[in-house]
Amino acid sequence: MKSLRYAAIVGGLALGVINGAWINCGTAADAYKEIDVKDGGSISGVVKYEGDVPSAKMLKVDKDEQTCGHDNKQSEELIVNGESKGIKNAVVSLVEIAAGKKAEVLTGVVDQKECLFTPHVIAVSAGASVDMLNSDNVMHNLHSWSIKNAGFNEGVSGGGKLTKKFELPEVVKITCDVHKWMSSFVIVKANPYFAVTDEAGRFKIDNVPAGSYKLEAWQEKLGKKTVDVVVKPKEDTSADLVFAKK
Repeated sequence: MKSLRYAAIVGGLALGVINGAWINCGTAADAYKEIDVKDGGSISGVVKYEGDVPSAKMLKVDKDEQTCGHDNKQSEELIVNGESKGIKNAVVSLVEIAAGKKAEVLTGVVDQKECLFTPHVIAVSAGASVDMLNSDNVMHNLHSWSIKNAGFNEGVSGGGKLTKKFELPEVVKITCDVHKWMSSFVIVKANPYFAVTDEAGRFKIDNVPAGSYKLEAWQEKLGKKTVDVVVKPKEDTSADLVFAKK
């Protein structure tokens, strides 16, 4: 039974590789050393979409309409601001930084409202817990898709909550087996230098030790984009990351 369950998970993840860009199959994270950062700088910028803004994909609502609504819902797999071309819900992070500020292992929160996950994407430090709420008056089923972190597939009744801990860095997709259109992502990072972009695609990462780094943006549909950045003491470094249509 265990081997069958593993095969099912791997099979589902393999499908994700074909149809999307959400899988992270990396090995264990390199050790990160917490230090007292003196005269740290910051990195700020925008994650942008190059080209014509794509039309939003619509999700068919075909169950529990009294709670979920009678209209189809807009997918959040790619939200591009019409004015700035900024991309919402991209996760920007420093890659392979050896030492830096202390990681605040805070509890994240994901809610289920009107049969959508809110927020659609969160990022947390390795070792953090995530409270998964159900503000709807119908049953939801939280189903995780992961390789390194312990998987779960559990129902949560209206007004209920599940709390899950994510020990290892990776991209974890969360779906609802009851309402097939629902999905979200928990991005677990090995170091505390990360941010999720806002509605205009903006981000800021602060208290970075001076030095040269690789900055990475992850987006569930478009994949990853990296740029090299140089952080100077007490200065803000501007860095935009641009995705083209795949």
